[in-house]
Amino acid sequence: MSSHGSTKVDQALEANAALRRAHVHLRGGIQAGQGPASAAGITALYDAVLLGMRQYIARHEECASFVENTDPWDAAALYHALVRAGVFDDPLRFNRFSLIVERMLWQESFAFDIDSALAEGETMLLNLGVIPLHESPLPG
Repeated sequence: MSSHGSTKVDQALEANAALRRAHVHLRGGIQAGQGPASAAGITALYDAVLLGMRQYIARHEECASFVENTDPWDAAALYHALVRAGVFDDPLRFNRFSLIVERMLWQESFAFDIDSALAEGETMLLNLGVIPLHESPLPG
C-alpha cells in the first residue's frame, strides 16, 4: 500500500475514533451529571462539539485547505474554518455557545443558560452529523 493510501486509512480511523469519542463524551457526561444541566453535562456537550468538528474535518477532504494552518485543538479556529467551508451558516454561533458554556461553568448558572447552550450545541452537532437528523434532541 502506498503511503498516500495509508494516510487516508489513518485519517478515516481517526475520524471514526473522534466521532465515537464525541458520542461517549456527550452521553457519558450527561448521565454522570444527571443531565446536561451540570458541569459534567455541559463539559461533555462542549467536548462533543470540538470532537465533532475534528471528525468532520478528517472525513471531508474538501475542508483540508480551510484548516491547513489551524491548531486542531483550537475550537474557535476550527469552527471559523468550517464556516468558511460552508458547513455552518452562522459565524457567531460558536462564540455564543462558548460564552454560555464558560458562564455556566464559572458562575454555575445552569438554570438560566441550559436551554440556549443545548440549542446552540445541538444545532452544531446536527450540522456535523454527530447527532443524526432522525435522533431525538438532547434532553433538556
